[in-house]
Amino acid sequence: MSKRQVKAQASSSRAASSAFGSGFGAASATAFGASSSPLSYISEPPDLSAISDPNVVVAFKNLSKKDSTTKAKALEDLQTHILSVGGQVEDGILEAWIKTFPRTSIDSSRRVRQLAQSLQGQICAAAGKRIAKYMPKAVGAWLCGLYDNDRSVVKATQESIKLVFSTPEKLHSLRKAYQQPILEYCRYAIDNETALTLSDERTVSPDDAEGKYCRVIAACIAVIGSLLTDLKPEDSTKYQSDYDAVLGDQKVWEFATYEDASVRRSTHRFLRTCLLRQKSSLTSHLRILSKSYLYQGLSSDQTGSAYEYVETVVLLTESFPLLWTDHYSGKKTATQKFQHFLKRGSQSGPREFWDGVARLFTLLPEPLLPTTLAGAVDLLGAMHNGIIKKDEPRANLTAAFSAYVHAALIVCNLLPKDDQHNLMSEMVLPIFSQYLRPSPEQSQWAIPGPNGPKIIGKAMVSGILPSILQEEWPKYAKLLIEDIQVSAPEQSKDFEKSHNALIQQAARLAGLQAYALDHDSSGLSRPVLSSATALVVSASIDVLKSRQGKPYGAAGVVAEILRLCGSLVFGKEHCKDELMSFVHDDLPSLFISPSCSQLADILYACKDQAAFEDSWKATLKAVLGSLDSPPKLEALRHLLTSPKVPTDFNLASSNAELQTYLNAKVHSALEGSSDWLFIGQLLPSPSTAIATETADDILSSMTKSLSIASATSNALEGFQKVTKLNPLLLKRFIPTPEGSELLRSLLLLAESTDDQIAQAASDVNNSIHSILTRGSDGVNSQQSMFDVIQNGLKEVSRASVSVNTLVELATKIWEAEDSVSPPRDVADGLLPDGSAWTAALAPFLDVQPRASLSITNVLGGTSYLVPSSSSQEAFSKTYPRDGDGFSAAFRIASYTSRVLCETSLFEHIAIGRQEEIYRLTALTVQLIEDNLALAGSNNLWAQYTPEVENVVILSLEDARNFLNNQIKTNGTWWDEDSAGSASFLKSALASLQADSEETLSSSYYSARAISMLITELIEIHGWNSQRTPNLQTALKGLRKSKSPFYPAAFLTGYSLPLSTTKSSTRLCNEYVADITGLDIAEKSEEGLRHLVMLNLILHNHEDVGEGIAKQRAIFFVKHVIPWLEDHSVSLSIRAEVCRSLTSLLPLMSDIYGSHWGEILNCLADQWSLPREIDDRGSNSDATIPFIHASLKLYVILRSLKGSEEPNDDLVDAWKDSEENVARGLINLLKHSQHFPDDFHQPLKIVNELLARQISKIPLQHLNETEELFPLLYVESQPVQQAAFDILHQKIPVAQEQISIDAVLDKSTARLPEELLSLILEAPTLESLANASFERNMPLLLRGYLLSWLLVFDHMQHASYKVKTDYIEHIKEGDYLPGLLDFTFDFLGHARGKPVDVAKLDVTTYTPDVEPPERDAQWLLTHIYYLCLTHMPSLAKTWWIDCKSRQKVIAVESWTEKFVPLHISPHVITTALAAVSAWSAAQPADDEPLLLKISPRAREVTAGYEVDEQTMRIRIALPPTYPLHPALVEGLNRVAVDEKKWQSWLRSAQGVIAFSNGNLVDGLTAWRRNVVGALKGQSECAICYSIIGADKQLPSKRCSTCKNLFHASCLFKWFKTSNASSCPLCRNAFNYG
Repeated sequence: MSKRQVKAQASSSRAASSAFGSGFGAASATAFGASSSPLSYISEPPDLSAISDPNVVVAFKNLSKKDSTTKAKALEDLQTHILSVGGQVEDGILEAWIKTFPRTSIDSSRRVRQLAQSLQGQICAAAGKRIAKYMPKAVGAWLCGLYDNDRSVVKATQESIKLVFSTPEKLHSLRKAYQQPILEYCRYAIDNETALTLSDERTVSPDDAEGKYCRVIAACIAVIGSLLTDLKPEDSTKYQSDYDAVLGDQKVWEFATYEDASVRRSTHRFLRTCLLRQKSSLTSHLRILSKSYLYQGLSSDQTGSAYEYVETVVLLTESFPLLWTDHYSGKKTATQKFQHFLKRGSQSGPREFWDGVARLFTLLPEPLLPTTLAGAVDLLGAMHNGIIKKDEPRANLTAAFSAYVHAALIVCNLLPKDDQHNLMSEMVLPIFSQYLRPSPEQSQWAIPGPNGPKIIGKAMVSGILPSILQEEWPKYAKLLIEDIQVSAPEQSKDFEKSHNALIQQAARLAGLQAYALDHDSSGLSRPVLSSATALVVSASIDVLKSRQGKPYGAAGVVAEILRLCGSLVFGKEHCKDELMSFVHDDLPSLFISPSCSQLADILYACKDQAAFEDSWKATLKAVLGSLDSPPKLEALRHLLTSPKVPTDFNLASSNAELQTYLNAKVHSALEGSSDWLFIGQLLPSPSTAIATETADDILSSMTKSLSIASATSNALEGFQKVTKLNPLLLKRFIPTPEGSELLRSLLLLAESTDDQIAQAASDVNNSIHSILTRGSDGVNSQQSMFDVIQNGLKEVSRASVSVNTLVELATKIWEAEDSVSPPRDVADGLLPDGSAWTAALAPFLDVQPRASLSITNVLGGTSYLVPSSSSQEAFSKTYPRDGDGFSAAFRIASYTSRVLCETSLFEHIAIGRQEEIYRLTALTVQLIEDNLALAGSNNLWAQYTPEVENVVILSLEDARNFLNNQIKTNGTWWDEDSAGSASFLKSALASLQADSEETLSSSYYSARAISMLITELIEIHGWNSQRTPNLQTALKGLRKSKSPFYPAAFLTGYSLPLSTTKSSTRLCNEYVADITGLDIAEKSEEGLRHLVMLNLILHNHEDVGEGIAKQRAIFFVKHVIPWLEDHSVSLSIRAEVCRSLTSLLPLMSDIYGSHWGEILNCLADQWSLPREIDDRGSNSDATIPFIHASLKLYVILRSLKGSEEPNDDLVDAWKDSEENVARGLINLLKHSQHFPDDFHQPLKIVNELLARQISKIPLQHLNETEELFPLLYVESQPVQQAAFDILHQKIPVAQEQISIDAVLDKSTARLPEELLSLILEAPTLESLANASFERNMPLLLRGYLLSWLLVFDHMQHASYKVKTDYIEHIKEGDYLPGLLDFTFDFLGHARGKPVDVAKLDVTTYTPDVEPPERDAQWLLTHIYYLCLTHMPSLAKTWWIDCKSRQKVIAVESWTEKFVPLHISPHVITTALAAVSAWSAAQPADDEPLLLKISPRAREVTAGYEVDEQTMRIRIALPPTYPLHPALVEGLNRVAVDEKKWQSWLRSAQGVIAFSNGNLVDGLTAWRRNVVGALKGQSECAICYSIIGADKQLPSKRCSTCKNLFHASCLFKWFKTSNASSCPLCRNAFNYG
């Protein structure tokens, strides 16, 4: 530290000593007496020499800085240091901190104070007992932090103290042990500190300095109070002299009127504490207290502390009443001061302030209160003025007026009797008048809030007021009567306002009367109240009679009186008789009037009178007898739904006329002639106006109306009212049969196409379900829900509820029941009845399976063995189906599968039901698979669309999941061969086996189900090899079975374990031997069965064919080949023979013989027959399996021929028959166009197989392909694609010959008419509106677009002339506009939103790579690219002629966006490549052009050299070429003038535009013009050049020698020779 700094600090200390020296005298012996103030900003810095860490030294120095941020950072650094050293805090740090802490703890910055308190706790905790000797200097400042005005500082202080003194007992010990230092700290701060000592006025604003001082004083006073509160009296006795010194310090009590509210509050609390704990010590200081709290306090500003002040004064008055009299001294009396205090009001205090004032009035000494009327008026007037001050919170007014009335009664009791009456009349009765008859002029007497009547009522029975009201109350009644008599007429605009005010006035009057009756123990008020009430009631009745019930205010007056103080009416006979006479004689006729609501209240107020029932019936009769009108409905509503209706009231429900009327109103609402408002108003009424029978009739009518289209929305609106307003009606209705019909109708309407109706029905259904699930009588309601589900499954019609809705309903019921251990009957109620399901399946199980399904089902040709059935019930048009074409059998299966997959229902039903459901589900799966594979094969559903197919596939997936899940969960017995808990699986298999051993059609499906289930069991749970011997034993007996179905199921289901046994091989050999010796003509049925069984073994048992002796196989093959050639043999047998050969021929591939050629010839012959693959008759259906099997046989032969060492006989036979086979395959392709294969899986398999085989045929064998053009429009994608592939290969090859023929014959080439007929009619978006892109591109659209690809195939390899002819042909037929119109409609240009084709390679097209719709977009964009490539002129013409402006703009912008990036580069590249090829092909002696091609710049530069100079042009292609034309511009003009040069450029550009955009034609035309202009041109005889200096040709001819000269050369000759003669002949040169 420098000397200057030391000197400055010394002078500062002296200045502080001189400034504050006198303040230290009172505590010279205290802890602070020997040193400077611990809180003053001027203080000696702490000694930091004992601190070893320099960072800590810096931190302490920073604490003396003025900036609060610097101080906060220093405190944080100290905290970090304390935490790092733990308990090893240096003593130097402790000494420095204790000296610094008091000043830091009162810093102006909240953050600094908070950190200081936290650091104090951390240092004390770290130092442990070492801190004890420093605690006296810090404990006062530490405890003061508990009373800081900032909550964060208080919280920090609490936490820091808790670190050291963790329990309340320890904190108590702290206060007890350091009581004296705490008192000394607080006394010193109170007595000596000021705002100037605590803050430096040079750097701190006056407001901040004052705030700091107030915070310190308030905290110190609070700490002293806490010592008195928390310490026991015996603990304080030792230091009583210190406490007495504090209590006798006048400066302390002067803080009661200090300008800071926090200081005042702290002082008020401190005094209350002293009054409770140190009352005796205050006795000697009463004059000081009287001066501070009464003389000065009553007139001081107590804003923010008024409540604390009044509470203190109350306690002070209660303790020392003489404070107001004997100990009071001042210029003004205590009464005047008190009056001034009351006039200030609560000074923004809480409502409890006025409660304190009321208590203060009770405690005030009587001499202080006025004894004259004038004084009383002044005092109460001052209090009233304080209450009605503008700044008085409105929430305080109720408490304020309560205190006012209380004070008035106290003051009144001290006055003479006459003055009491005058005082009440002047200062209290205005409150009554304002309450009973509010007036704006007397608004200062209004008591707001709900407690106003209670205050006034309490005053009515208090003091002298009852006697005063004896005179005043009749006056109030007469005023009310006058108001009734002069109330506004109905025509007045203030009619409602006037009568509503009357009712409110009567309610207030009657309310006060009721309160007075309840609280007047003397009973003096009853006579006057009774008389006044009788007058009011009588006058009101007279007005009602005279004005025909229109003044509803008069009726409301009577109703309010009866409601609030009816005993005054019924207790007086005359008044009661008059009222009952009115109710009986006049009320019925007056009820339909504006007073109906009030008259209903009057009527029901008389419910205990004898005449009530007759009066009510008369009123109802009068209302119902009147004409229908809104007033009638309003009156009826009030009569039936009045809140005054008794709970046991039954007159309405028993009245037949009323019930009939209500029923008629409902029918009117259903018809739409009225609304539901009236009925809706009756529903929530507790009066049960609607009888139970009427309610049932109403709900039944509403239910029937749901099925009437015109009434549906009205009925739904009615049900919405019922569910919302009276759900109990529905709760009773649902268990009835009509209730079940309601649920069914709602479920059906929830699927309506009208979104509004569907949403409303769904909402009502959900509401009903919610009502039923939360009800207590759930059994009947639950049964209704079960009935809805069961009937929805069994009874099928076009109006049936969808399966999805039934599933949702069942799931909700199960979830609601499942929460409380669901009983078995719930599960039984939700699952379908087994007998109903069996009956629903029967017609479909009787259907003979189609022969073509042998391709797809696991039992193969077993379907041929099913006996034919005459049952056609399933195919009848009248067979019941729902709106989607689903039969009951499918609906039951779909519902069951979904419910069982989504819930745990299956676990809760009996084993017998489990077996039944499982078996029926397995059977239904077989039927679904068949009808999916071949639409209409069993007609389980009758609509065949992609949407229906998706629903069916999902249902099939659910059913399979259910079956497989049960196998996984309950199939453990399979491997263990034990029963156990899953015996239903064994039972199901046993039942299916028993049925499959019959020869019925259903036996076939049972066998398929067995095969499927056994296969899944083996796949999931494996096979126990110990069971194989039993399996072989069972296999031996299969051949003896009369039914072929179970043996087929056995062979396929157990194929995996049987493949490893010799029994399977032996059985296969037996069948081969039996068939070899069989005469098929005599035993065709037996032969077919043997072939089927043989094929099941060969195709399902792996490597079983290798066990057949080769010689036996040869004999078999030679024996069955003639069957293929014999047309009398059925197609089924021939199909099975082909399947057998497919398996056996590979085993004898090395056997030579004629059988190879016989088989190939046989196949070729069979395929060449004019047979059609269609769907007419069972024989033609059998064609499909035969063709499939024969094609598979052909595939095997092809693979054998292509093996590494093929059989020579097979190779020779293949070559000999290849052309016949190709002809046969083409014949099959041509005859496969009569039936779509979208929903015919067997046919589709055959078509795909056929297409693959045709694609492998060499082109030279494909003749007469023109007949394939119609196949582009068949409804089979494989056939369509196969035909396209063949034509796509043949057409380009044929173009070379067509080009040659066109030149030789000088004929015009034409496109095939068959092809043009396919593009004649372009599709439209309207024609595709119902088409689906879900599975593939619509085949008609695909055929049209493929036809255009074939058109462009004609052009791709055609000569220029032929291509031009083709374009003209297309132009003549006007084919292109239709294509482009559809293209840009489909691609979105017509809507202004074209698709993005950035990711598509538009130069090529590969089918079926993209999703169907994207595939169509790709193909259309590729065709557009081909149009621009091959027919740009036609495309441009269409674009120019397009009439849709939006489409033109969209195509142009789309072309600019995508064409330059994805289409034009290819078109431009093609055009430039043609120029390049033409340039390369120019003969050298043909004056070739100099060409430069720039693909990047999209331009061609052409030059022609003349006399060492080059004339040059450029052809530039725009980004949107060819929609926009190519631009031809000149680069270097030579030998011609500008006019001719421009003519050549326009000519070249025109040729390009009109020659289909051919750049070569444009270049040729330009070269032709150049050559023509230079042809025969001679050199100039002067310069010997053709091109002159001015780039012109010689144009001046001599008339004598005929030589040509350049004009510029001739001019120079004349100039230099000084003559005008010809340079050659020397004759005069004539320019003429």
